[in-house]
Amino acid sequence: MRNKCYLPSSMEELKGLSQEKLAFYWKIFYLTPPRAKRSMLRPLWYALQCERFNLKLEEKFITRLNRYASNPERYIQKANKNKYSLAHGTEIIKVYKDKEYKIIVKDDNAFMFNDKIYKTLSAIACEISGKHLSGPDFFGLV
Repeated sequence: MRNKCYLPSSMEELKGLSQEKLAFYWKIFYLTPPRAKRSMLRPLWYALQCERFNLKLEEKFITRLNRYASNPERYIQKANKNKYSLAHGTEIIKVYKDKEYKIIVKDDNAFMFNDKIYKTLSAIACEISGKHLSGPDFFGLV
């Protein structure tokens, strides 16, 4: 069990601390040797927030957060991008149980099937097959 000590209450307060004080806090939360001041701030801030709310933050999440923070635009684009890219107006034709089905791509998240708009190919695959399936797999896009 750790001894109680004063914890900074804001990121600005944390930024104002000396390298020695940051190293002190680092040793409380992490087993690794202290880093340079700039690279300690974000992991320490998350650790302090977790301590304040009695949560535990694993090192792998800190690594991931630092990676995301280094280039947020890249990771935002990745998070919102499909594995496949379909141009508007593309027709997807699937033969399933000797019946042909035609899907038209209307938008990034809009597909027309039987004069009805669906947000995902998986919803259409479920409609056709009667069971939950991966839409991209069902239509052969991956």
